[in-house]
Amino acid sequence: MNKIEEFTSLLNNLDELDKKKFNSSEFQIVNNKLQKLLDEIASRKVELQKDNFFLDNKNMFLEIISKIESLQDKMIPKAEIINSFSKSQL
Repeated sequence: MNKIEEFTSLLNNLDELDKKKFNSSEFQIVNNKLQKLLDEIASRKVELQKDNFFLDNKNMFLEIISKIESLQDKMIPKAEIINSFSKSQL
């Protein structure tokens, strides 16, 4: 599986987690995997730019951005509610 497919798969995992009852440990696992993958891609940025990786996969990146925006729209309100609730418990 290439990095784009792996990244898309992890985003799909987040989407599935969003549809289920919230489980912070599962969310944290997926989030850590995403962060590790992003760090790896960032560390290879110069190499990937030389290989035209980003240009060759432009449509996939646009789909990924769209997926991220969709997840963000769904998850941020939930995260704010959880954050508000946890603050009120202090």
